[in-house]
Formats: sequence, C-alpha cells, structure tokens
Amino acid sequence: MTSVSAARCRSPWSFAALVTSMAIAAAGCSGGGGPKDPATAGPKPNDGLQDLKTLLDAVKSGQQKAPKSAAEMAAIEPMYPAAGAFIQNGSIEYVWGTALASGPDAGKRMVGFETKAAKEGGFVLLQDGTLKEVSAADFAGLEKAKP
Repeated sequence: MTSVSAARCRSPWSFAALVTSMAIAAAGCSGGGGPKDPATAGPKPNDGLQDLKTLLDAVKSGQQKAPKSAAEMAAIEPMYPAAGAFIQNGSIEYVWGTALASGPDAGKRMVGFETKAAKEGGFVLLQDGTLKEVSAADFAGLEKAKP
C-alpha cells in the first residue's frame, strides 16, 4: 500500500477512496476485538468541518465551485462525504456560497460551524481556514461570512 504514489490519486475522490481503504485495513489489523465505545466511533462534526475546509481549499484554487444550496452540495457529496453527511443531518451548518478568504477580519467570520456551538460551544471553521473550538460566548462574538 505504501508504494502508491500521489500521482495515481489525481482526483479528490480517488484520494478519499485510498485513505478510506487504508483506514479500514489498519482497523482490521489492529486486533483488540473488544467492544467499541459508540461515542468515540466514527467521524465527528469537527471531521465534517475539516472536510468542508478541504472543499473550500478546492474552491479557492479554482478546482471547485462553492455550493450555493443543499442540492449543489448533494451533487459533490461523494468527494466530500463527511462534510456532506454532517450538513445533511444538521450537525454542522455551512453558509451557502461562502469561500475561504484572507485579511484581518477573515479570522472573525464563520463559513461553517457545529449547530450546537451557539448554545453549548463547539467547533467553527473561520473564513481564514482556521478550525477552532469556541465557547458559546466566543461564538456569539463571531459573524457569519457573506457569499
């Protein structure tokens, strides 16, 4: 598996499939066999936000367009499965049509966030590309990015 070169994985989908296959293989070889804690199994909303950042990096480089609706997100979800799943189930919110940006205020504007963050605190994806855990009070001081 280690001899696979990056040149063979030209599309995000191929790369995602390769990473998933490697993760499954590693999990199968880890032994242990004991019961897994459901709270720690599987991706978390912050993984969805990290996947959203990957999507927005592709937008910034011109390889992808920022989705402006749930329908547009559904069309590209296979390439960004964690982001798509968490947006679809309502665990994270994406400000439709927004992209990453630079500048002094980009670190104060959110392009995506955990839905629970306003009340309980949680993770936010800032417009400058930073993934950050914030308290509910910190969340209140941030603004949503504009498309």
